[in-house]
Amino acid sequence: MSVIGEFVTTTKRIWPARLVREGVLSPRLLLLGVIGVLLLAFGSLYEAQPAKPRQAVPTEPARSVMVPRSYEEALEAKLANLLSQVKGAGAVAVSVTLESGITQEYARNTVRESRTVQERDNSGGVRTTTESKESNQVLLGRDNGVDRPVMVRETKPAVKGVLVIAEGAGDSLVKANLTKAVEAGLGLPSYKITVLPQRK
Repeated sequence: MSVIGEFVTTTKRIWPARLVREGVLSPRLLLLGVIGVLLLAFGSLYEAQPAKPRQAVPTEPARSVMVPRSYEEALEAKLANLLSQVKGAGAVAVSVTLESGITQEYARNTVRESRTVQERDNSGGVRTTTESKESNQVLLGRDNGVDRPVMVRETKPAVKGVLVIAEGAGDSLVKANLTKAVEAGLGLPSYKITVLPQRK
């Protein structure tokens, strides 16, 4: 305890006497400050050992997860599959351009409140005040323990144009058949469809 007493005495000489007399600095506070500084000093000297990397534990092979394709990609794949079955078409590649993205409309809970107040003053005048309040909330439903918005309608975008590249498109009859197939399959006019032969 004599070391601490010496430290306090030395500190009293160094610090302004007024702070010690007013009780702002007490021996306990100074002791806590010194301990904190020592802990910081020793903490910076000690370097933590890096954690050893864990051994890789063999796990089951990852299951292939079906990644949902976009509407555009699904349409291209379906169209390419159908067009490749046209006589003389050969290998077919299809590119579809859409007007916009898929539009989703969600169910909403709408609450409307209306309140009318009539006030009469001493001179016989009448003042009518109408307050209207409306609040909308998207309805949520539970799906496998997760809250998801309830979808009312999903609108697929319109097709803007189709590009078909086929091995047999060099033949005008095959080209006409491919164009007719796209027209019938998507309900597009022929000017929005381009059919080109594949390079050899």
